[in-house]
Amino acid sequence: MAKDFAELAERAQGSWDPDARAAYDAATIAFEGEVRAREALGAQLASARAAMKLSQPALSEKSGVQQAEISRIERGLANPTATTLTRLANALDLRLEFTPAH
Repeated sequence: MAKDFAELAERAQGSWDPDARAAYDAATIAFEGEVRAREALGAQLASARAAMKLSQPALSEKSGVQQAEISRIERGLANPTATTLTRLANALDLRLEFTPAH
């Protein structure tokens, strides 16, 4: 019997065919990129909020976004909607824009 999830997953992956392995590897890369993007977004939000000397509760009041959601976004744990991002950007006097990935 497996002692932990990592061991169980490793055993299961041993029986995968090359197509399954390729799909898993591609999904892993995409997921890791998504995590990095969420962390970067959170860091930008926290930095902008700090630059305006706003607490999370103050930003919540100003934006109408719950403080707990702001916390999750800043920690890179949330997947905010476009509406949420727009409300936060407006409250921080920022503009949302897409830029090329580096």
